[in-house]
Amino acid sequence: MASANDDETRLWLRLLGCSSQIAREINRRLRHRFEYSLARLHVLEALSASKQGVALSQLASALMVPQSNVTALVNELVKIGHVQRVTAEADRRVQVVVLTKAGRAILRRLRAEQARSLSALFLDVPREDIASLLMDLIAFQQAVSANLQLNSSKRRVARKRGRQSPAKPPRRRLASQSRSKK
Repeated sequence: MASANDDETRLWLRLLGCSSQIAREINRRLRHRFEYSLARLHVLEALSASKQGVALSQLASALMVPQSNVTALVNELVKIGHVQRVTAEADRRVQVVVLTKAGRAILRRLRAEQARSLSALFLDVPREDIASLLMDLIAFQQAVSANLQLNSSKRRVARKRGRQSPAKPPRRRLASQSRSKK
């Protein structure tokens, strides 16, 4: 009989596997059609939200990658004219990265290709299943985030007291559990 830990490990590995498989295919399609990587697309997406530009350290934090990786990607994107480095308005000592007009244009094309790729990958998945899974993943993410905050708070309290105490997370019901009870 499988333990709860086995189920949790299998769930984590399944989520990683699905995410990796989808990312590999989108990356393959972007490289084939545009000679562009998914990592470059992520940089453009992160920059698209800001009109004033983003510092490399903030960009690295937003993408959850080392700053050296972001620097290399930004250097490539500067070279092809999709981003540029400019002096920050708020602090003239700081350089930020902004999308160029060409960067915004390629981003629109890359987003369209990504949407086409996802549609092709999910072609045989019923819309209701996608909606249901999305609801479950949102609830799952909220539960994980709450547990991280709870565990962080308990660790801080335990450090203050000089001992470690295991945190017991609150139980949350996923959308699929609610639907199956009906």
